[in-house]
This record gives sequence, structure tokens and C-alpha cells, in this order.
Amino acid sequence: MIKFDRYAGGKHYAVTFSYDDGVADDRRLVEIFNKYGAKCTFNLFSANAESEKSNCVTGEEIKTLYAGHEIACHAFHHPHLERMTIKDQYDELIRDRETLERLGGSIVRGMAFPFGTYNADTLTAMKTAGIEYGRTTASTGALTIPDNFMTWHPTCHHRDSAGPIDQLIYNIEKAPWRAGGLLYIWGHSYEFMQKDTPVDFDEMERRVARLSEYAYDIWFATNVEIMDYLKAQKELRVTADGKKFYNPTLIDIWASDGDAPVCFKAGETTIVG
Repeated sequence: MIKFDRYAGGKHYAVTFSYDDGVADDRRLVEIFNKYGAKCTFNLFSANAESEKSNCVTGEEIKTLYAGHEIACHAFHHPHLERMTIKDQYDELIRDRETLERLGGSIVRGMAFPFGTYNADTLTAMKTAGIEYGRTTASTGALTIPDNFMTWHPTCHHRDSAGPIDQLIYNIEKAPWRAGGLLYIWGHSYEFMQKDTPVDFDEMERRVARLSEYAYDIWFATNVEIMDYLKAQKELRVTADGKKFYNPTLIDIWASDGDAPVCFKAGETTIVG
């Protein structure tokens, strides 16, 4: 029986990070992620980047600083979107997207909700602005994939990540039947510098380094890479007997045939069994 419990490269788990606001402390966080091969989505409100504040990442450095990671929206002024008209919500999102695409040079497709809040109008404004997913602040505590990318709930904030990291590593080492999990950690890089924080930069580096020891079975990816992979997975076409699969997408999809990995290559038909 085919089980869709693998990610890119046949790995059983995915890990992604999401950090907000575009503050100067992102520079050190990017160094940590790059050192250990982790991937992050950085959600920026571009009024910060255009302000030239000393505690913010500048517009001129966005493209180079975040190279290899994902740049996503956080609304231009970081407002409470749910308190605004639908038109004003759209204006906030499209202005942020246009500015970030100009500064970063890549297509912006996702966002994190400012303050974690939104309403039905927000989701409509997102779709109109071409935003395909939105990250909330409602942690699930679980290694599950999202039901709805437009309201994508993370696993945990970085201060609460020790338990989920332990669980993921336990699954890799001791519980192979739980394969297919996703660990999604979010936060703000300035929090690592706060007084009496339980997770400072050194502790965060230790946690990322620990995850990197299991890179043989973990796919480190940005938010949008994970969304694209999981959406492509749903596009697979299969014959009634479950033995012939056609992958119409541009992404290789991995699964398990029993315990063995199988790859459904992009644009190709694969026979199993």
C-alpha cells in the first residue's frame, strides 16, 4: 500500500521556521539557519524597511540577507487587519507585496497575520492580493500538516519548541509509523535578546543544531516550499487498481511502498506493486 509519508528526497519529516517584522536581530538568526542548513520564511512589513530605523533590516539589504530563504508579507504598516475595511486590508497587503517584490526580487506568495488576528474579509483581501497562505499564532503543539493554508497554524513558538523537537527526534529514532510529520516553529528574532528569555540566541542555535543532526531524514524548507509540495501531492492521479500514478506537476513527489521509498517524478507515470 502506498503511504504519502515522505517529503522531498524521500525524507520522512519536514521542518520550517517563520519569523516576523524584519528587525536587525534577523541578521544573527539568518547566520544560524545558514550554518545548519535550515530554511526560514521571513514576514516583513515594509514600512519598517523603508523607515531606515537602526533596529530594522534596511530595504537595500533584504535581497542579500534573506537569500536562500523566503520573503513574505506582514502587511505594510503591521495593523490589526480585522479592524479595517476590506479595501483597506487589501491596500495594506498589496502595498506590502509590491514593495517586498521590488526590494527582494522574488514573487511574494504568503504572509503572517499581524498580531495573529484576521477575519473573513482578511481572507478575501489575501486572495485578491494574490496571497496563497497566512500563518497564525495559534500553536497546535502537534507535528501535523495544515487543513487550510489560508489559516496555517504553526506547531509552536520557539520558546515552546523543546518538546516538539524531542517528539520529532523520538519519532525518527523510535516510532517510524509516525512518519510524515511537519514541525513549524515561529517567533520574532528580537525575543532572543529580551531579559530573562528562556530561549536566547545560543539556546536557539543549540536547538537548530540538534535538528540538523537528523538532516538525513528531515527536509528543511520554507513555508511556500512545503505548501507547494503538499498541494502537488494532492494532484497525483491514480488508476482504479492503485498501481499506476501520474504526476502532472513540476515537483517530484515521494511516498512509501511498504517500507521502501518511491518517487513519482514530475510529469511522468510510475507503476508500483
